[in-house]
Amino acid sequence: MWLRHWGLAHDPFAAMLSPYVPLPSHDEATARLVYSIERHQRFITLFAVAGLGKTTVLRQVTREARSPLLRIVMVHAPSDGRQLLALLADGLGLPVAAGSGPSTVWRWLARALRAASLEGRHVVFAIDGWDMNVDSTTMQDLTALLEIGGGSGTPVSLVRVGRGIDADHDGRDHRGALAIGLERLTRSETEAYLKAKLAFGGCRERILTPRALTRLHSWSEGIPRALEQLAALSMMAGALQGLEVLTPDVVDGVAQHSLVGMDAGISQG
Repeated sequence: MWLRHWGLAHDPFAAMLSPYVPLPSHDEATARLVYSIERHQRFITLFAVAGLGKTTVLRQVTREARSPLLRIVMVHAPSDGRQLLALLADGLGLPVAAGSGPSTVWRWLARALRAASLEGRHVVFAIDGWDMNVDSTTMQDLTALLEIGGGSGTPVSLVRVGRGIDADHDGRDHRGALAIGLERLTRSETEAYLKAKLAFGGCRERILTPRALTRLHSWSEGIPRALEQLAALSMMAGALQGLEVLTPDVVDGVAQHSLVGMDAGISQG
C-alpha cells in the first residue's frame, strides 16, 4: 500500500534489485580495489563499520573489473572457519565431495589455482566477515594458496572484508595489506542517495522536505543501511497518515520507536 501511495513501482531499497549509487567514498573504494586487482596486489583489505556498503562496493568491483582472464569469488566467512576452503572451492566450481576434510579441499584448490596460473588467469578471493570468522589456521591455508601463483605464474589475490580491521597511517593494515576504508554519508550525499533510490523505484516527485532529509541523515548517522531502513519505515508511516510529503516529525517519531530494532539489524551486517 505504501508503495502505491508514493508512486513507486517497486521497493526502492530491495537489496537484490537496487542499483549502485555513485558516492565519493564508494567510487573511490571501487576504483582503488579495481586498480589493486588489475595490478595483481596479493593482499587487499576493505574495512568499514556495518552498513556502510562493503558488499555494495564488492559487487560494483565485479562489474568494473571484468576480464576473460579474471575470476572473482565472493563468499561470506562461515562461523566454522574450516568450511571456508569448501566455500571457495564451490565458488570456483570444483567437484569436491561432501564431507571432504580441509586438507583434501586445499589440494583441490591448489590444483585448480596451478591450472589457472598456467592459463594466465588471475583468481581473486573476496571474503566478507573476515575479522569475525577467520582463524589463524585458515589464514595459513589461504596464505599457502596465494603463494601458488608466485614466481612466473599469475598471482592469486585475497580481499579481506571486515569491520574491525585497522589501518596504519600509511594505508596498510597490520599484515601489510593495502587497506581501503569507507566513509559515512554527508548530508548532501544522503540527499543524492535517497533521490537515486526513489527514482529507481519510480518516484519522481519530491516527497521529503529538507528538514526531513536532515533528520534522516542525523538519525541514521550517515550509514546507508540504517538510512534505507528509516526512510522505508517513515514512508510507510506517512502513507498511513495520507501525507503528500514526509515531514521531520514523522521521521523523528518513527526513529524513536524503531531505533533499537534498527541498531540490531545494522549490527548483524
